[in-house]
Amino acid sequence: MKGLFGSGTKDFLLSRISSLVLLSYFLLLCSFFYLNNPLTFSIWSALFDNIGMKLFTTIFLLTFAVHTWIGTWAIGSDYITQKVVGQFSSFLYKSYRLFCLVIIVTVTIWSLLIVWL
Repeated sequence: MKGLFGSGTKDFLLSRISSLVLLSYFLLLCSFFYLNNPLTFSIWSALFDNIGMKLFTTIFLLTFAVHTWIGTWAIGSDYITQKVVGQFSSFLYKSYRLFCLVIIVTVTIWSLLIVWL
């Protein structure tokens, strides 16, 4: 079956690689919380004033967007089919994909603006 990014293998690899990036960001934040207890606003603010953290957060957000896009594509292609939904499956699938795209792009851009501005 043709995948979202050209082949199912590429989709599989992208989702696995992106999950590793997401995990590393999560572990970084968990260790930061553990090492900076009690956490104050000044400590939290200093973390995100660091250019390295801003870059890693940007990578995280873009990776999260790709991971989400692949996941929503997989859900839509599995459950919004003519067999399951009926004659309106094509319209529903395209509407679902557009809705997901708008949400993913909006949240990603909004988050990047928060990080960088």
